[in-house]
Amino acid sequence: MAILFVSHFLDQVYEISDRLTVLRNGVFQGEFLTREISQATLISTMVGKEMGALDSLERASSRREVDRSGDPVYSAEGIGRTGSLEPTDVTFHAGEVLGIAGLLGSGRTELARLVYGADKPETGTVRMRGEDTQISSPARALAARIAYASENRRDEGIIRDLTVRENLILAVQAERGWARPLPAHEKDALVEKYMSALNVRPADPDRPIRNLSGGNQQKVLLGRWLATQPEVLILDEPTRGIDVGAKTEIMEQVIALADEGVAIVFISSELEEVVRLSDRIIVLKDRRKLADLTVDESVSTDSLIATIAEESAPGRPGSPHPAGTGVSS
Repeated sequence: MAILFVSHFLDQVYEISDRLTVLRNGVFQGEFLTREISQATLISTMVGKEMGALDSLERASSRREVDRSGDPVYSAEGIGRTGSLEPTDVTFHAGEVLGIAGLLGSGRTELARLVYGADKPETGTVRMRGEDTQISSPARALAARIAYASENRRDEGIIRDLTVRENLILAVQAERGWARPLPAHEKDALVEKYMSALNVRPADPDRPIRNLSGGNQQKVLLGRWLATQPEVLILDEPTRGIDVGAKTEIMEQVIALADEGVAIVFISSELEEVVRLSDRIIVLKDRRKLADLTVDESVSTDSLIATIAEESAPGRPGSPHPAGTGVSS
C-alpha cells in the first residue's frame, strides 16, 4: 500500500517517510529522499528563508527591555471561577510578552477566557491602567482594548462561509455597532493594510476564508484583532497546526507589536516557543499558578518541565509551594 502522509511534525515525517515533496504557497519546491536531506535544509526549502530567522528572532527578543515601573495595563488579584481556575494574580505590562505555560488542562485557556470576559469571573478584582474595572463580557473587553484570539480557530475564530475581507473587519464592525456599517473606503483601507502587513496569501480579500491554509487563516484572525488597536492582545495557540514559515511570520509580528507597546499574552503548548518569545512566563498546573518567572539564561524548556513535574514528585501530591520553586526567577 502506498501512503501519503501530510504533517507539520517533522520528526514524524523523518520517522516514517521514504521520500519528501515540498510545496510552498501552492508551488512545487522539490522532491527529496528523506535520508538525504537534513531538517535544516528541509525547513529552509519550506520557508524560503534560512533557519537563522528563528535564531535572530530569539536574539531580538532577548535584547528587549520592558519597563515595569508604572501601572500595569492590566492587573487582576484573585481572579478565578469554580471549575475553571483557582483565584490567581496576574499582571500584563505594556510592551511585554507574557508567556503562559502548562500542560493540557492546566488552566491556560481558562485564564485567557476570564481575562477577556468570555467566562465571567466569580472572584477577584481587575484594574486597567491602575483603575478598577469589570470585564464581564467580550464587549466590555473590546471597549477596554483587550482582544482575544481563541485556540479553536475553526469553531471560534473564522467564519468559514465569509470572505477574507468580511472576516478581517468583523471585530471593528462589531465594536462600531451593526447599525453603523463601515464605509467601503475604510473597509478597503483596513483590509489592504493588514493583508499586506501580515503577508496573507493568496492576496485576494474576496476569497472565502475556508479556502485558505491554516497559517493564512491565522494571519487573518490576527489582522482582525490588530484592526481594533488593542492594548492587550491574548493569543491562544496562535501557531498550532500551521507551517514553519507562517509560525516565523506570526512570531515576528508578536515581537513587533510588543515593541510598539502592546501587552501580549502568548499561550502555547510548545514550551520552546514560549521560552523563545517571552519576557516573563506564568506556569500553570491543575488550574492554579505555580510560578511567575522573569526570563533569563536560567529559564529553559527543561526548567519549565522541572517546575511542572516537581508538583507531582512522590510525597508531594498536589501540595502547593511558593511560586518559582525549582527555577531561578
